[in-house]
Amino acid sequence: RKLADDKLPYILTKAEREELAKKVDMDHVLNTLKEEGIVKADATWNDVSFYHPKVKGETEDGYKGRMGIHEVLEMSPTIKDMVMQDKTGDEIEAQARKEGMLTMLEDGIFKAAQGLTSVEEVLRVINE
Repeated sequence: RKLADDKLPYILTKAEREELAKKVDMDHVLNTLKEEGIVKADATWNDVSFYHPKVKGETEDGYKGRMGIHEVLEMSPTIKDMVMQDKTGDEIEAQARKEGMLTMLEDGIFKAAQGLTSVEEVLRVINE
């Protein structure tokens, strides 16, 4: 679900970052945020705001509308060759990650860092 405009900013604690790092390549997400110009080139996770829904704010639960989180495998020439050579899914995924692919969870964290949704909502949806 998409956060309503009326939301509460916060910075992930070290413990929260460590917990997420068990499931997500946090460096990869931060580098993508930098490449897309969403955060400054010298930003660290201490500089990135996330948001909680503001309950009883603009909406009852702090969310307004829907959005998607996605995992997209771009069919690069290298990936295409790997598919044609009948490489394993793990090998193809490793190459795709080298080429910059975000997992669904990483895309969710990327969107949460943009203030589009909350980390809690991303984890709820991914774990369903």
